[in-house]
Amino acid sequence: MKEHLEGIVNKTTNLDLIDFNGLIEFMLKNIGNTDGHLRDHLIYRGFCELILNEQFTDEQLNAILKTCLDDEHLYLNITHNAPSDDVFTRSFSALVITLILGKDREKRILPEELVVEAIHRSIRYLFFEKDYRGFVNTKGWAHAVAHGSDLLTEAIRHPLMMDSQLFCSALQSLKSCLHTEYALIDEEEERMLPVIDALLDKGLTDEQLLTWLKELHYIEVENWHKKYRYEWNVKKFEATLLKHLLSSTKCTQTTNWIVFGSPTIV
Repeated sequence: MKEHLEGIVNKTTNLDLIDFNGLIEFMLKNIGNTDGHLRDHLIYRGFCELILNEQFTDEQLNAILKTCLDDEHLYLNITHNAPSDDVFTRSFSALVITLILGKDREKRILPEELVVEAIHRSIRYLFFEKDYRGFVNTKGWAHAVAHGSDLLTEAIRHPLMMDSQLFCSALQSLKSCLHTEYALIDEEEERMLPVIDALLDKGLTDEQLLTWLKELHYIEVENWHKKYRYEWNVKKFEATLLKHLLSSTKCTQTTNWIVFGSPTIV
């Protein structure tokens, strides 16, 4: 199967000779393999090639999405607080769901009921994810916050995401990633910006964004070092958001508050 994936990624194989059902089974079984080359270079990039170039049947795509969404993939042991290798399965399942939702946004090929379920589970995912590691030595990128943000963005962008009450859920998911004692150091805040853009495109107002941003500064944590880490993450995100907003004419109230009214964090 690895040879097939190498050929798919390098565009050197005849796809007509591949047993796609067997390949899908192998890819899903190893979606969170701790071998970074297999997981990232072969399986994820293989999914990219095959999904974006529409090589799977609708039935196969349906089955892949259902599997990636289930409790053995996107939500695998997600309530366990200790970091573990399970994060690779969750994080890379998130990336595959992102690909499928993006393709369905363009083509509308999947059952609406399944897509709506995918949107809801995708928006909740980051709220429950507690393994915030970026790069893991010898195993490669876990980057659940970044991958989960990509997923959150695509879920919001989908035409079937029509419930404005989910805006709050999406923002709460981002907040849960910022209010953590794990210092986010691998540009996770950059990957959060498209989430904000997608929400604004769907109708989130400047006032709503500002209210949420102010709430980020209310940190009721007694441990001084833990509170410092929360504040560090919020400060990094806020600075990145400001730069992003200044490059457009969006959200002047939020921009002005960051410049003139945001609490100083030291």
